Amino acid sequence: MERADDKMMIQTDTVFDNPVKLPDIYWEEANKPMEFSRVEIYTLNPIRVDRPFFDATAGPFPYIAYSCWLVLWDENNIMGQVPCSKYMADMVLPFIKEGGRKTPLQWYQDLYWKLRNFGFASTAFVELGRFDMAMHDIMAKRAGLPLHRFLGAKRDWVKVYASGFSADIMEKEELIAEAEKLLKDGYTCFKVKSAGNFGTHIEEDVKRLEYIQKLLGEDASIAVDVNQLWNAKHALEFIKRIEHLNIAWYEEPVHSYDIQELEKLTAECPVPISMGESMRNRYQFYPYIKAGVSHLQPIPDNLCGVREWVSVRDQALEAGLTLSSGGFSHQTADYIATAREEDMVEYLYPLMNKLYQMMDVRPVEKDGMFLLSNEIGSGTRPDFAAWEKLGYVANKEIFKPGK
Repeated sequence: MERADDKMMIQTDTVFDNPVKLPDIYWEEANKPMEFSRVEIYTLNPIRVDRPFFDATAGPFPYIAYSCWLVLWDENNIMGQVPCSKYMADMVLPFIKEGGRKTPLQWYQDLYWKLRNFGFASTAFVELGRFDMAMHDIMAKRAGLPLHRFLGAKRDWVKVYASGFSADIMEKEELIAEAEKLLKDGYTCFKVKSAGNFGTHIEEDVKRLEYIQKLLGEDASIAVDVNQLWNAKHALEFIKRIEHLNIAWYEEPVHSYDIQELEKLTAECPVPISMGESMRNRYQFYPYIKAGVSHLQPIPDNLCGVREWVSVRDQALEAGLTLSSGGFSHQTADYIATAREEDMVEYLYPLMNKLYQMMDVRPVEKDGMFLLSNEIGSGTRPDFAAWEKLGYVANKEIFKPGK
Protein backbone atom coordinates (compact mmCIF):
# COMPACT_ATOMS: atom_id res chain seq x y z
CA MET A 1 0.00 0.00 0.00
CA GLU A 2 1.22 3.48 -0.83
CA ARG A 3 2.50 5.41 2.19
CA ALA A 4 2.75 9.10 2.91
CA ASP A 5 6.07 10.60 1.85
CA ASP A 6 8.56 10.43 4.71
CA LYS A 7 9.91 13.83 3.77
CA MET A 8 8.34 16.64 5.81
CA MET A 9 7.71 20.17 4.58
CA ILE A 10 7.08 23.31 6.62
CA GLN A 11 4.45 25.66 5.21
CA THR A 12 2.57 28.70 6.49
CA ASP A 13 -0.68 30.36 5.45
CA THR A 14 -2.85 33.36 6.31
CA VAL A 15 -4.25 31.72 9.46
CA PHE A 16 -1.00 30.20 10.74
CA ASP A 17 1.82 32.57 11.56
CA ASN A 18 3.82 29.63 12.97
CA PRO A 19 5.07 26.71 10.84
CA VAL A 20 3.08 23.47 10.84
CA LYS A 21 4.86 20.21 10.02
CA LEU A 22 2.96 17.93 7.66
CA PRO A 23 4.03 15.66 4.76
CA ASP A 24 4.52 17.02 1.26
CA ILE A 25 1.57 14.98 -0.01
CA TYR A 26 -0.61 16.80 2.50
CA TRP A 27 0.27 20.19 1.05
CA GLU A 28 -0.24 18.90 -2.47
CA GLU A 29 -3.84 17.97 -1.63
CA ALA A 30 -4.43 21.08 0.46
CA ASN A 31 -3.67 23.20 -2.59
CA LYS A 32 -5.83 21.32 -5.12
CA PRO A 33 -9.22 22.88 -5.92
CA MET A 34 -12.30 21.36 -4.29
CA GLU A 35 -15.91 22.01 -5.20
CA PHE A 36 -18.74 20.67 -3.05
CA SER A 37 -21.38 19.02 -5.19
CA ARG A 38 -23.62 17.89 -2.35
CA VAL A 39 -23.93 18.47 1.41
CA GLU A 40 -25.90 16.23 3.76
CA ILE A 41 -26.57 16.71 7.43
CA TYR A 42 -28.13 13.92 9.45
CA THR A 43 -29.94 14.78 12.67
CA LEU A 44 -29.82 11.80 15.00
CA ASN A 45 -32.41 10.61 17.45
CA PRO A 46 -31.11 10.58 21.04
CA ILE A 47 -29.14 7.34 21.31
CA ARG A 48 -28.85 6.04 24.84
CA VAL A 49 -25.69 4.62 26.33
CA ASP A 50 -25.85 1.64 28.68
CA ARG A 51 -25.69 3.77 31.83
CA PRO A 52 -25.85 7.55 32.39
CA PHE A 53 -22.41 8.98 33.14
CA PHE A 54 -21.39 11.62 35.70
CA ASP A 55 -18.23 13.60 36.37
CA ALA A 56 -17.40 15.99 39.22
CA THR A 57 -19.27 19.01 37.87
CA ALA A 58 -21.76 17.72 35.28
CA GLY A 59 -24.12 14.90 34.42
CA PRO A 60 -26.01 12.81 33.83
CA PHE A 61 -24.87 12.15 30.26
CA PRO A 62 -27.41 9.55 29.09
CA TYR A 63 -26.79 9.73 25.32
CA ILE A 64 -23.93 9.54 22.83
CA ALA A 65 -22.14 12.87 22.55
CA TYR A 66 -23.13 13.87 19.00
CA SER A 67 -26.53 14.98 17.74
CA CYS A 68 -25.72 15.36 14.01
CA TRP A 69 -23.43 14.04 11.28
CA LEU A 70 -22.03 16.05 8.38
CA VAL A 71 -21.36 14.51 4.96
CA LEU A 72 -19.60 16.44 2.16
CA TRP A 73 -19.27 15.29 -1.46
CA ASP A 74 -16.71 16.79 -3.82
CA GLU A 75 -17.09 17.22 -7.59
CA ASN A 76 -15.74 13.69 -8.15
CA ASN A 77 -18.26 12.14 -5.76
CA ILE A 78 -15.66 11.57 -3.03
CA MET A 79 -17.26 11.70 0.38
CA GLY A 80 -15.96 13.13 3.68
CA GLN A 81 -17.84 12.86 6.96
CA VAL A 82 -17.63 13.84 10.63
CA PRO A 83 -19.87 13.97 13.72
CA CYS A 84 -21.06 17.45 14.64
CA SER A 85 -23.81 19.38 16.41
CA LYS A 86 -26.92 21.18 15.19
CA TYR A 87 -24.90 24.40 15.07
CA MET A 88 -23.05 23.18 11.98
CA ALA A 89 -26.18 23.89 9.91
CA ASP A 90 -26.75 27.25 11.58
CA MET A 91 -23.23 28.68 11.65
CA VAL A 92 -20.99 27.10 9.00
CA LEU A 93 -23.07 25.66 6.19
CA PRO A 94 -24.77 28.95 5.19
CA PHE A 95 -21.37 30.05 3.83
CA ILE A 96 -21.13 26.88 1.72
CA LYS A 97 -24.52 27.18 0.04
CA GLU A 98 -23.39 29.79 -2.47
CA GLY A 99 -20.91 27.26 -3.84
CA GLY A 100 -17.49 27.89 -5.34
CA ARG A 101 -14.28 26.17 -6.30
CA LYS A 102 -11.43 26.70 -3.86
CA THR A 103 -8.58 24.74 -2.38
CA PRO A 104 -9.15 23.20 1.08
CA LEU A 105 -6.77 25.84 2.48
CA GLN A 106 -8.84 28.59 0.88
CA TRP A 107 -12.14 27.13 2.08
CA TYR A 108 -10.79 26.94 5.61
CA GLN A 109 -9.26 30.41 5.63
CA ASP A 110 -12.39 32.02 4.16
CA LEU A 111 -14.61 30.39 6.77
CA TYR A 112 -12.15 31.20 9.56
CA TRP A 113 -12.34 34.93 8.93
CA LYS A 114 -16.05 34.98 8.15
CA LEU A 115 -16.74 33.37 11.53
CA ARG A 116 -14.29 35.63 13.37
CA ASN A 117 -16.88 37.72 15.17
CA PHE A 118 -18.36 34.69 16.91
CA GLY A 119 -15.07 34.46 18.81
CA PHE A 120 -12.14 32.13 18.20
CA ALA A 121 -13.15 29.87 21.09
CA SER A 122 -16.85 29.80 20.20
CA THR A 123 -19.17 27.00 19.15
CA ALA A 124 -18.91 28.32 15.59
CA PHE A 125 -15.18 27.57 15.62
CA VAL A 126 -15.72 24.08 17.05
CA GLU A 127 -18.01 23.40 14.09
CA LEU A 128 -15.46 24.94 11.72
CA GLY A 129 -12.93 22.42 13.03
CA ARG A 130 -15.34 19.59 12.32
CA PHE A 131 -16.00 20.88 8.81
CA ASP A 132 -12.22 20.91 8.34
CA MET A 133 -12.04 17.28 9.49
CA ALA A 134 -14.60 16.30 6.83
CA MET A 135 -12.50 18.08 4.19
CA HIS A 136 -9.45 16.16 5.41
CA ASP A 137 -11.35 12.90 4.96
CA ILE A 138 -11.85 13.88 1.29
CA MET A 139 -8.22 14.99 0.95
CA ALA A 140 -6.91 11.67 2.27
CA LYS A 141 -9.18 9.74 -0.09
CA ARG A 142 -8.02 11.84 -3.03
CA ALA A 143 -4.45 10.93 -2.06
CA GLY A 144 -5.39 7.25 -1.79
CA LEU A 145 -4.24 7.00 1.84
CA PRO A 146 -5.70 6.21 5.26
CA LEU A 147 -6.11 9.50 7.10
CA HIS A 148 -3.44 8.77 9.71
CA ARG A 149 -0.87 8.01 6.99
CA PHE A 150 -1.93 11.09 5.05
CA LEU A 151 -1.20 13.16 8.17
CA GLY A 152 2.27 11.65 8.46
CA ALA A 153 1.88 8.62 10.77
CA LYS A 154 4.53 5.92 10.45
CA ARG A 155 2.55 3.23 12.29
CA ASP A 156 -0.94 1.70 12.24
CA TRP A 157 -1.64 1.51 15.98
CA VAL A 158 -2.00 3.74 19.02
CA LYS A 159 -1.83 3.21 22.75
CA VAL A 160 -5.06 3.78 24.64
CA TYR A 161 -6.00 4.51 28.23
CA ALA A 162 -9.38 3.49 29.57
CA SER A 163 -11.57 6.26 30.92
CA GLY A 164 -14.60 5.48 33.02
CA PHE A 165 -15.59 4.98 36.66
CA SER A 166 -18.47 7.45 36.59
CA ALA A 167 -18.24 9.77 39.60
CA ASP A 168 -21.56 8.51 40.99
CA ILE A 169 -20.42 4.86 41.14
CA MET A 170 -19.66 4.24 44.80
CA GLU A 171 -20.90 0.67 45.32
CA LYS A 172 -18.20 -1.99 45.31
CA GLU A 173 -20.11 -4.34 43.02
CA GLU A 174 -20.24 -1.76 40.20
CA LEU A 175 -16.61 -0.78 40.68
CA ILE A 176 -15.54 -4.44 40.55
CA ALA A 177 -17.52 -5.06 37.36
CA GLU A 178 -16.01 -2.05 35.59
CA ALA A 179 -12.46 -2.83 36.73
CA GLU A 180 -12.75 -6.44 35.58
CA LYS A 181 -14.07 -5.40 32.16
CA LEU A 182 -11.28 -2.87 31.51
CA LEU A 183 -8.51 -5.13 32.80
CA LYS A 184 -9.74 -7.95 30.58
CA ASP A 185 -9.43 -5.61 27.57
CA GLY A 186 -5.74 -5.10 28.30
CA TYR A 187 -5.59 -1.53 29.58
CA THR A 188 -2.90 -0.51 32.07
CA CYS A 189 -3.73 3.18 32.56
CA PHE A 190 -7.16 4.26 33.77
CA LYS A 191 -8.92 7.59 34.22
CA VAL A 192 -11.24 7.84 37.21
CA LYS A 193 -13.86 10.57 37.53
CA SER A 194 -13.47 11.84 41.07
CA ALA A 195 -14.87 14.37 43.56
CA GLY A 196 -18.42 13.70 42.41
CA ASN A 197 -21.34 16.01 43.17
CA PHE A 198 -18.98 18.99 43.35
CA GLY A 199 -16.66 17.37 45.87
CA THR A 200 -19.24 16.99 48.61
CA HIS A 201 -18.10 13.53 49.79
CA ILE A 202 -14.31 13.74 49.83
CA GLU A 203 -13.72 11.11 52.53
CA GLU A 204 -15.73 8.56 50.58
CA ASP A 205 -13.99 9.55 47.37
CA VAL A 206 -10.52 9.01 48.82
CA LYS A 207 -11.56 5.53 49.98
CA ARG A 208 -13.10 4.89 46.55
CA LEU A 209 -9.84 5.74 44.77
CA GLU A 210 -7.86 3.53 47.14
CA TYR A 211 -10.28 0.68 46.46
CA ILE A 212 -10.07 1.19 42.69
CA GLN A 213 -6.26 1.08 42.87
CA LYS A 214 -6.52 -2.20 44.79
CA LEU A 215 -8.89 -3.62 42.16
CA LEU A 216 -6.68 -2.59 39.24
CA GLY A 217 -3.41 -3.62 40.89
CA GLU A 218 -0.50 -1.59 42.20
CA ASP A 219 1.16 -1.45 38.78
CA ALA A 220 -1.88 0.15 37.16
CA SER A 221 -1.60 3.92 36.78
CA ILE A 222 -4.60 6.11 37.59
CA ALA A 223 -5.44 9.53 36.16
CA VAL A 224 -7.64 11.52 38.53
CA ASP A 225 -10.06 13.91 36.82
CA VAL A 226 -11.99 16.50 38.85
CA ASN A 227 -13.30 18.58 35.92
CA GLN A 228 -12.08 22.05 36.95
CA LEU A 229 -13.69 21.88 40.39
CA TRP A 230 -11.30 23.64 42.75
CA ASN A 231 -8.90 26.48 43.37
CA ALA A 232 -5.23 25.69 43.95
CA LYS A 233 -5.57 25.32 47.73
CA HIS A 234 -8.38 22.78 47.65
CA ALA A 235 -6.91 20.93 44.67
CA LEU A 236 -3.62 20.53 46.51
CA GLU A 237 -5.36 19.33 49.67
CA PHE A 238 -7.15 16.60 47.72
CA ILE A 239 -4.18 15.32 45.74
CA LYS A 240 -2.06 15.08 48.91
CA ARG A 241 -4.69 12.73 50.30
CA ILE A 242 -4.13 10.30 47.43
CA GLU A 243 -0.53 10.86 46.31
CA HIS A 244 0.43 7.47 47.78
CA LEU A 245 -1.49 5.87 44.91
CA ASN A 246 0.04 5.28 41.46
CA ILE A 247 -1.16 8.60 40.01
CA ALA A 248 -0.41 9.10 36.31
CA TRP A 249 -1.70 12.68 36.25
CA TYR A 250 -4.14 15.08 37.89
CA GLU A 251 -6.59 16.32 35.28
CA GLU A 252 -8.18 19.78 35.19
CA PRO A 253 -7.87 20.36 38.94
CA VAL A 254 -8.66 24.10 38.56
CA HIS A 255 -10.72 26.20 36.17
CA SER A 256 -9.37 25.87 32.66
CA TYR A 257 -8.98 29.66 32.28
CA ASP A 258 -7.57 30.40 35.75
CA ILE A 259 -3.86 30.53 34.94
CA GLN A 260 -2.97 32.18 38.26
CA GLU A 261 -4.41 29.33 40.31
CA LEU A 262 -2.86 26.83 37.92
CA GLU A 263 0.60 28.36 38.43
CA LYS A 264 0.17 28.16 42.21
CA LEU A 265 -0.78 24.51 41.94
CA THR A 266 1.97 23.39 39.55
CA ALA A 267 4.55 24.92 41.89
CA GLU A 268 3.55 22.55 44.71
CA CYS A 269 1.66 19.61 43.18
CA PRO A 270 3.41 16.26 43.79
CA VAL A 271 2.05 14.69 40.55
CA PRO A 272 1.87 15.83 36.89
CA ILE A 273 -1.02 18.11 35.92
CA SER A 274 -2.91 17.84 32.64
CA MET A 275 -5.03 20.51 30.95
CA GLY A 276 -6.51 21.28 27.56
CA GLU A 277 -9.76 19.45 26.87
CA SER A 278 -11.76 22.68 27.13
CA MET A 279 -9.57 24.63 24.72
CA ARG A 280 -10.59 25.52 21.16
CA ASN A 281 -7.42 26.82 19.48
CA ARG A 282 -3.64 26.47 19.60
CA TYR A 283 -3.01 29.83 21.27
CA GLN A 284 -4.75 28.70 24.45
CA PHE A 285 -2.10 26.05 25.12
CA TYR A 286 0.91 28.37 25.35
CA PRO A 287 -0.14 29.72 28.80
CA TYR A 288 -0.49 26.15 30.06
CA ILE A 289 3.08 25.39 29.09
CA LYS A 290 4.32 28.58 30.77
CA ALA A 291 2.28 27.73 33.89
CA GLY A 292 4.09 24.41 34.32
CA VAL A 293 1.52 21.93 33.01
CA SER A 294 3.12 18.54 32.26
CA HIS A 295 0.50 17.04 29.97
CA LEU A 296 -1.49 18.64 27.10
CA GLN A 297 -4.87 17.24 26.07
CA PRO A 298 -6.11 18.75 22.78
CA ILE A 299 -9.28 17.13 21.42
CA PRO A 300 -9.35 17.10 17.60
CA ASP A 301 -13.08 17.68 17.20
CA ASN A 302 -13.13 20.39 19.88
CA LEU A 303 -10.42 22.47 18.20
CA CYS A 304 -11.12 24.85 15.32
CA GLY A 305 -9.08 22.96 12.71
CA VAL A 306 -6.91 19.94 11.99
CA ARG A 307 -3.74 22.01 11.84
CA GLU A 308 -4.65 23.51 15.21
CA TRP A 309 -4.33 20.02 16.69
CA VAL A 310 -1.05 19.46 14.82
CA SER A 311 0.27 22.71 16.27
CA VAL A 312 -0.54 21.62 19.84
CA ARG A 313 1.05 18.23 19.16
CA ASP A 314 4.22 20.05 18.15
CA GLN A 315 4.05 22.37 21.16
CA ALA A 316 4.01 19.30 23.43
CA LEU A 317 6.90 17.70 21.55
CA GLU A 318 9.02 20.86 21.64
CA ALA A 319 8.40 21.37 25.37
CA GLY A 320 8.95 17.68 26.22
CA LEU A 321 5.40 17.25 27.53
CA THR A 322 3.04 14.29 27.52
CA LEU A 323 0.22 14.39 24.96
CA SER A 324 -3.13 12.61 24.94
CA SER A 325 -6.43 13.24 23.17
CA GLY A 326 -10.03 12.24 23.76
CA GLY A 327 -13.30 13.16 22.09
CA PHE A 328 -14.59 10.52 19.65
CA SER A 329 -11.83 8.12 20.66
CA HIS A 330 -11.64 5.98 17.53
CA GLN A 331 -11.64 9.03 15.25
CA THR A 332 -8.99 10.64 17.44
CA ALA A 333 -6.71 7.64 16.89
CA ASP A 334 -5.94 8.88 13.36
CA TYR A 335 -4.36 11.98 14.92
CA ILE A 336 -2.52 10.48 17.88
CA ALA A 337 -0.86 8.03 15.49
CA THR A 338 1.19 11.00 14.22
CA ALA A 339 2.53 11.75 17.72
CA ARG A 340 5.05 9.81 19.82
CA GLU A 341 4.46 6.11 20.45
CA GLU A 342 3.93 6.72 24.17
CA ASP A 343 1.20 9.34 23.62
CA MET A 344 -2.29 7.94 24.10
CA VAL A 345 -5.92 8.13 23.06
CA GLU A 346 -8.52 8.47 25.80
CA TYR A 347 -11.24 5.85 25.44
CA LEU A 348 -14.22 7.07 27.45
CA TYR A 349 -15.74 3.63 27.29
CA PRO A 350 -19.14 4.32 28.92
CA LEU A 351 -19.99 7.01 26.35
CA MET A 352 -17.93 6.06 23.28
CA ASN A 353 -18.36 2.28 23.05
CA LYS A 354 -21.94 2.64 21.79
CA LEU A 355 -20.75 4.99 19.04
CA TYR A 356 -17.94 2.56 18.18
CA GLN A 357 -20.48 -0.23 17.72
CA MET A 358 -22.40 2.00 15.29
CA MET A 359 -19.43 2.39 12.91
CA ASP A 360 -19.09 0.38 9.70
CA VAL A 361 -15.36 1.18 9.37
CA ARG A 362 -13.48 1.37 12.67
CA PRO A 363 -10.20 0.47 14.43
CA VAL A 364 -9.80 -2.90 16.11
CA GLU A 365 -9.66 -2.77 19.91
CA LYS A 366 -6.97 -5.15 21.12
CA ASP A 367 -4.75 -5.46 24.21
CA GLY A 368 -5.08 -1.83 25.29
CA MET A 369 -4.47 -0.50 21.78
CA PHE A 370 -6.41 0.53 18.69
CA LEU A 371 -5.24 -1.12 15.47
CA LEU A 372 -6.06 1.39 12.75
CA SER A 373 -7.99 0.69 9.58
CA ASN A 374 -6.21 0.47 6.24
CA GLU A 375 -9.26 1.89 4.46
CA ILE A 376 -8.49 5.14 2.67
CA GLY A 377 -9.75 8.26 4.40
CA SER A 378 -10.99 8.46 7.98
CA GLY A 379 -10.55 5.35 10.10
CA THR A 380 -14.15 5.63 11.36
CA ARG A 381 -17.16 5.65 9.04
CA PRO A 382 -20.88 5.04 9.54
CA ASP A 383 -23.19 3.10 7.24
CA PHE A 384 -25.87 5.75 6.89
CA ALA A 385 -28.33 3.48 5.07
CA ALA A 386 -28.14 1.04 7.98
CA TRP A 387 -28.60 3.89 10.44
CA GLU A 388 -31.81 4.95 8.73
CA LYS A 389 -33.16 1.39 8.87
CA LEU A 390 -32.23 1.10 12.56
CA GLY A 391 -34.05 4.32 13.41
CA TYR A 392 -30.97 6.30 14.43
CA VAL A 393 -31.80 9.11 11.97
CA ALA A 394 -34.48 11.65 12.87
CA ASN A 395 -34.00 13.90 9.83
CA LYS A 396 -31.81 14.25 6.76
CA GLU A 397 -31.23 17.56 4.98
CA ILE A 398 -29.58 17.80 1.56
CA PHE A 399 -28.51 20.76 -0.53
CA LYS A 400 -26.36 21.30 -3.59
CA PRO A 401 -24.10 24.35 -3.21
CA GLY A 402 -24.52 26.95 -5.95
CA LYS A 403 -27.89 25.51 -7.06
